[in-house]
Amino acid sequence: MSRFLHPQPAPHCGEPASAAAQGRAGTRVAGLDGLRAVAVVLVLVYHLVPGLLPGGMVGVDAFFVISGFLITSLLVSQHRATGAIDLRRFWVRRLRRIVPALLIAVVVVVSLAAFLGGDVLLGVRRQVLGAATLVYNWVEIAAGSSYFDLTQPLLLTNVWSLAVEEQFYLLWPFVIIAVLRKGTGRERTRRGAWLCLALSATSAAVAVIASLAGASASRVYMGTDTHAFGLMLGAGLALWHGQATDAEACRAMSVGVRERLLRGSLGWLGLIGLLACAYLASDSSQAGAWPPASTLWLVGASLCALAVIQAVTAEVSQRPGPARWLTAVLDLRPMTWLGQRSYGLYLWHWPIWVLAFYSMPPSTDPRLVTGAVMALTLGVAELSYRYVETPIRLKGLKGWLRGAAHAGPRSVLAMSGVVTCLALLVALAFAAQPRHSSAEEAIATGARALASSQASASPSAAPSPTASPTPAAEVSGDQVEVVGDSVTLASAPGLEAVLPGIAIDAKVSRSFYAAVTTVQEMDAQYGPRPYVVVALATNGTVSTEQLDDVLSYLGTERRLVLVTGYGPARTTWIPGANQAIQEFAAAHSDQVAVADWNAAIAPHLDLLAQDQVHPGAEGGQLYADTVRQALEVVANAGR
Repeated sequence: MSRFLHPQPAPHCGEPASAAAQGRAGTRVAGLDGLRAVAVVLVLVYHLVPGLLPGGMVGVDAFFVISGFLITSLLVSQHRATGAIDLRRFWVRRLRRIVPALLIAVVVVVSLAAFLGGDVLLGVRRQVLGAATLVYNWVEIAAGSSYFDLTQPLLLTNVWSLAVEEQFYLLWPFVIIAVLRKGTGRERTRRGAWLCLALSATSAAVAVIASLAGASASRVYMGTDTHAFGLMLGAGLALWHGQATDAEACRAMSVGVRERLLRGSLGWLGLIGLLACAYLASDSSQAGAWPPASTLWLVGASLCALAVIQAVTAEVSQRPGPARWLTAVLDLRPMTWLGQRSYGLYLWHWPIWVLAFYSMPPSTDPRLVTGAVMALTLGVAELSYRYVETPIRLKGLKGWLRGAAHAGPRSVLAMSGVVTCLALLVALAFAAQPRHSSAEEAIATGARALASSQASASPSAAPSPTASPTPAAEVSGDQVEVVGDSVTLASAPGLEAVLPGIAIDAKVSRSFYAAVTTVQEMDAQYGPRPYVVVALATNGTVSTEQLDDVLSYLGTERRLVLVTGYGPARTTWIPGANQAIQEFAAAHSDQVAVADWNAAIAPHLDLLAQDQVHPGAEGGQLYADTVRQALEVVANAGR
């Protein structure tokens, strides 16, 4: 995989580069290992410490830009050196870079998951199939799974981006062949760069249109068509600069002091901008959909990564100026070390975290979990780099296998035994795959009950926009509407039993981002009811601004109940959401009350599913009682 290649040292400016060298894969661009390091750290923090960098997913987009740039540079260099592109050789090199380490990781983590059993094996057969065939993203999109559901994480979710890149590797050489069919002159390559820009804009536009059409967050985020803009931007830069990554370009391209200053400064701004995107971008995908603004953040991060790459190309980074300083920072030894191991770090961190998620007690300090996962990830990534990726890069796959075969009869016998055991464990994992997780079963039960009650009920006519429902001291179900997530959905039978006639709109993976729009939709369907319950603290952060928006929409006459969330200690965003809810309710006690589900369920964890988030039947009844009590409190507030 190009973003994780470990290339040869770059020639110094002025040093001739042979045709063979120019056509060789992996001519090193100083500074790119450091950019890889930044990207992989952003992704790791986003996954392992949710809330610290809410937009850390932009690290993947930086990887995409790097890949598009390097792969296109490789193809152009090969075409310039030989007059053609050897497709078979190109594809074999790409596959051997990514597949051996990927398959080893998949087999090992699935084998470990077999020991745990239960929910961690959910969908494992299709996940392995998707990973092995490099179409993981489309397999999961077709299955309807959610990339953003952190309460029931899938074992191999991170493989989606590897699949996107491999699909790019499969198709992109044909585009380059078409672009360069009449030569590799500057005019041809720059026309190709404009084509890449058009393709990038098209991909972003398709993502925005899909968002507006109501496509799921996973479809928009993981789709190759909707997430190819970074790859195209990187490819466009490679075509625009032509030979800017080899020594010949250092001599041929005349770059003035002003341009070096401008491009170097742009590179620094790009690096700062990438970090700012990771910090400021909001993971609004938690709403269950993918708003257009989220795509714009990813495009912005891709442009920032592009700005860094254009500054570390040889014609500016090897001459005095801010570009050289930027390259020196990115080439610091710790950055290079992380960048060289970025493939292993990315490949292993997620499944290790998922295994920890399902195996550690719910009360385990999340800092301990994060520390343990990071330590294991660093160790395993080093082993992968040293004993799998580097030997295969230097010797090829056949040479690596021959080396293993010549390790001695005892070693071969031991390895054969390990392989056999792993194969048996994978088969066991396949056989033990549950049809549904325990949480899904609880949610499905609630959804069936809710659908049945809604089918038999007729919504009241929506009143005029001037209607102001007046809360009564005695609360009945037909006065209440509930906006909730999957926890609410699992509790729907209990809510309907306690408050007959209650209106419920609950959806898996919904978070507070969807609160106001969902209340508006319910008002249009059922008419504004005097009591509104918002139960969206499980799937993401809750801010005072979001709470203000809800109360502002409701006006001064209607009453609001906010339900706190509960999750094991590893769901680190829930305590912050609960605190925001408690503080907001205290500041608006005449109109807002708290249904403290967190406090109610904490002594009764046996009433929860294996994920320690979703309630079973008895837990749902407790949830309903907690909501009813809060409604009684808010009904009498200010009286």
